[in-house]
Amino acid sequence: LYLFAEPGGTAGLSAVFAHLGYAVLRLADGVLPGGALPEGTRLAGAVVDDAVPDALSACRQLAGRCPVVLLTAGTGFADRLAAARAGVEAVVPKPADLNELADWLDQFAGPRQENPLSILVVDDDSLLAEAYALVLRQAGMQVTTVSDPERALGAMAAINPDLVLMDMQMPGVEGIELARIIRQSRRSQSLPILFLSAEQDEERQILARRLGGDDFIPKPVDLGRLATLVRLRAERARALRALMDTDSLTGLLNHGRFKERLELELLRAWREGHALSLGILDLDHFKSVNDTHGHLMGDRVIRGLARSLQRRLRRTDLLGRYGGEEFAVLLLNTPPETARGILDAIRERFAATAFETGGAALRVSFSAGIAGLPPAPEGRVAEAGGAAEAMISAADAALYAAKRAGRNRVALAGAPEEIRHAD
Repeated sequence: LYLFAEPGGTAGLSAVFAHLGYAVLRLADGVLPGGALPEGTRLAGAVVDDAVPDALSACRQLAGRCPVVLLTAGTGFADRLAAARAGVEAVVPKPADLNELADWLDQFAGPRQENPLSILVVDDDSLLAEAYALVLRQAGMQVTTVSDPERALGAMAAINPDLVLMDMQMPGVEGIELARIIRQSRRSQSLPILFLSAEQDEERQILARRLGGDDFIPKPVDLGRLATLVRLRAERARALRALMDTDSLTGLLNHGRFKERLELELLRAWREGHALSLGILDLDHFKSVNDTHGHLMGDRVIRGLARSLQRRLRRTDLLGRYGGEEFAVLLLNTPPETARGILDAIRERFAATAFETGGAALRVSFSAGIAGLPPAPEGRVAEAGGAAEAMISAADAALYAAKRAGRNRVALAGAPEEIRHAD
């Protein structure tokens, strides 16, 4: 990222961008040396301040190399037309709304990488199942095959698939019956189920759809089209699920979906013997932010913390807005002590971030509590709900210990004497 600004004019933006995870090179005169970029530099985007001499010329130099954002006091039609002719892709009025600016940069840098599509193939013919799996894997999907329908639910709990591809005619349990079993779980109501079938009876096909299936892929299967059909259906379902499962303000998982994913990851951690850490975060003195600066500023702070978590945590970690000013993070394969160090670093960076209020800069901190993976229960490991609630309660207790100790701290469950904080 290049930040162009007059000397001392927007130096604070460099620190803000650094907090958001961007490497920043700041040029004080707004002119590229010799019109060239330093060797090996890859630009995510350029921010140009209209206070530099001939700012639009600087925009023209950069427009063919990376997306350009113009910080400007002039936002009328003529100003925007001149910016467009200079190759500017985004105009941010002064004083800059840092969340808006960060949104543009995140968009230009590209979306957060998603995990590959996860597909479960259920077919009693293991050779056919592997043939389908090979085609889907070559298309970049992760595929699990099951030849015994009775193992399908266990496989679903293990991989949380984006789509189930199953044979309709199987001995012992028909595909329609298995689809009905899958639909008995609320978390599987929106899961796409595609039948592989030579069924020609339209009434039978309608019945299969009514009882849980979504569509048919006729046998013999055209392997050349299989990956395309599966990908289109799975991607559409993932996009719709994201709309239903995420918080509209932050884009993080909502309360209900986060708890569902917590239960799934608990089962996975028990099964595979991996560490797991849950963090509950709460913004400090947030009511006073709303009361003093208004709810729009409160929303900016909430979005700012969400972005800090997204930028600093791994794409495999789970992030949720748990309610109001409270957030939840689930760090996979991470013991509590390591998780504390990670969240403590995020806390320090966030507390140093200034939110412009039109007057004095506003700085907000958060407190956090962390709980580790509870022991696996004896007997039925499939029931993770109680353990998830216990984990949440432990993290909550640690959070309140951090609050009582003075806020702006990270506490481990069961270790109040080890609370970390900023001096």
